[in-house]
Amino acid sequence: MTIDPAKSIPAFYAGQSILLTGATGFLGKVFIEKVLRSCPDVREIFLLIRPKKGFTIKERLKEILNLALYERLREEQISIFEKLIPISGNVSEKELGLSDADRQMLIERVTIIIHGAASVRFNDSLKHAILSNTRATRDICILAQCMKNLKALVYVSTAFAHVNNAFIEEKMYPPIADWRKMIEIAESLDEHTLNIFTAKCLDYAPNTYIFSKNLAESVVQDYSFSFPCAIVRPSLVTPSIEEPMPGWVDNLYGPIGLTIGAVKGIIRVIYGNKDVIEDAVPVDIVIKAILVVSWKIGVTTYDHQLICVIHVCVCNNINL
Repeated sequence: MTIDPAKSIPAFYAGQSILLTGATGFLGKVFIEKVLRSCPDVREIFLLIRPKKGFTIKERLKEILNLALYERLREEQISIFEKLIPISGNVSEKELGLSDADRQMLIERVTIIIHGAASVRFNDSLKHAILSNTRATRDICILAQCMKNLKALVYVSTAFAHVNNAFIEEKMYPPIADWRKMIEIAESLDEHTLNIFTAKCLDYAPNTYIFSKNLAESVVQDYSFSFPCAIVRPSLVTPSIEEPMPGWVDNLYGPIGLTIGAVKGIIRVIYGNKDVIEDAVPVDIVIKAILVVSWKIGVTTYDHQLICVIHVCVCNNINL
């Protein structure tokens, strides 16, 4: 494997057309800002967005771009937002909810895919988790197979997708179940019936989110012979440490909510274990890792026998 040292990350992204899923999520918002600011010669970024609560995809994008996150871009190069192209779609729908025209356009123009969309609710029904996280990943891979000039596909998984292992290495592991069968079951059974079998289906997975992400990794592995791809496994994603500003966050999930509660004086005591590592990583570090991984597989000779897996977390070996 050889890497051209003259091909920097901004140089690699120059002229590229990116498809980003999860554009309205925490990671997606920071990814957009980082690429536009650090790789300004990117050709375009297609953003898969669904209409929501009466707002069109263009209205939702406009609302996102008004965030403080993009203040620097608004002041220095506001015209660069013209490179953002919203595409109507929904990862919970079959074939991503894409129209035939949009699908064909993506096939002809996209050169890099960052698949970060996911339903992250731990109490999600098994049906919704499988359709949104596992089937959507399959449909992204099917779409990628058709793309004429695809250089890289990066799937954003989770560091906790294989919690049955005491130490998790940067490699693929056998899935909990057959993803093909689980998609078929999720499509054919109603939610009530599927809920009855949820506990048995999950096996060692603590929730439907972990289960569906575990299967999604197997999907990417099974399609990896068709295109250059990689899996990034971040741990708990927390506010930015540096870029574009320290401490930026758009949600109150997990440790963020606990921290704010403590600062406000609402939470006075937290039961914890001093020997357990809080495996959290700033969002801007995760985004940089995604950019580096896509660059690496895009400028190297791809080995279809060895899928690239990268951890973005506190420690090399995650002791669970």
